Amino acid sequence: MKLEEYKTFEDKKYFFKDGDLKLDKDVQKIFDAIKAFQEIGDGFIYRGCGEAKYKLYNSAQRMYINQELHKQVQDDMISEHYKDFISNLITATKKWNNEVVKKLLINSGIDENNDLAYLSYMQHFGVPTPFLDYTSNPYVALFFAIDGINFTPSDNEIDNYFSLYYTYKMNTAFITWQMVFDKNIKEKDISYESIDLNCMSIILPETEFYKIFNSANIINQEGLFLFNNHPWYPLERTYKEDVEHTKSSLGEDKFKELMILDTVSGCINIHKSLIPAIRLKLNEMGITANYIYPDMVNFKHTIINDGILKSLN
Repeated sequence: MKLEEYKTFEDKKYFFKDGDLKLDKDVQKIFDAIKAFQEIGDGFIYRGCGEAKYKLYNSAQRMYINQELHKQVQDDMISEHYKDFISNLITATKKWNNEVVKKLLINSGIDENNDLAYLSYMQHFGVPTPFLDYTSNPYVALFFAIDGINFTPSDNEIDNYFSLYYTYKMNTAFITWQMVFDKNIKEKDISYESIDLNCMSIILPETEFYKIFNSANIINQEGLFLFNNHPWYPLERTYKEDVEHTKSSLGEDKFKELMILDTVSGCINIHKSLIPAIRLKLNEMGITANYIYPDMVNFKHTIINDGILKSLN
């Protein structure tokens, strides 16, 4: 079973603010748009995606759908089955290699029963999780969007674009979810069972409550996560259905008064022909592969060579 994709920008517009906005010339317009966000303040978070047609599925959803694991149970049991799928991945992580990950967390001062910490560790090393990566650094998001892309023009318009997503982390809906999320966890523990009580949430690494293991990569990438527990709805659909339900319950006037955003994110679709110019500007800013993925072997050799050179007459 294949993941659903957007066929046109018109389809995408329903789920994202400016989902049909396209930039296909003048690379400076991209950096001017980013600068405008930054001048508003530091409340925006970003995600880069190499294909404008891709929906915002997390890695657990991608594996669950692509492997057709839902066929193992009746339709009314899929949600529970999906939750068990993620719980089993967490359990396997805890037991892996004589519980070395568990020992690492304990040595880092993190509660061994903090499943958010295990999920963060899993996300970092490519194990499927219900997290979707975002970053507070728009240039890092732009780097991730174009990293590894080789552009071959297509007759299908949307195939020729990649996307930069942006959203406001103080969105009323996000704040509400965070409050509910905190309450559920504080009343219970940080087990996946308590995490899964919430359909969505924003996971902010600066919150002591969600203390996680950090590496040089995570620090440079300035990352955070959006959590989505639905087995097959991408993030934008989970959000859209939730806010439409809220709007129906509160009424249009109250909904607007609360300043709840209609879509989970805004979107800039950028033509792939601009990638070389974007990459050049990012390189000038120091946003390179070496910065995003620090090579700790290179760290060793660089420090040793520097020490030797400074010791020579």
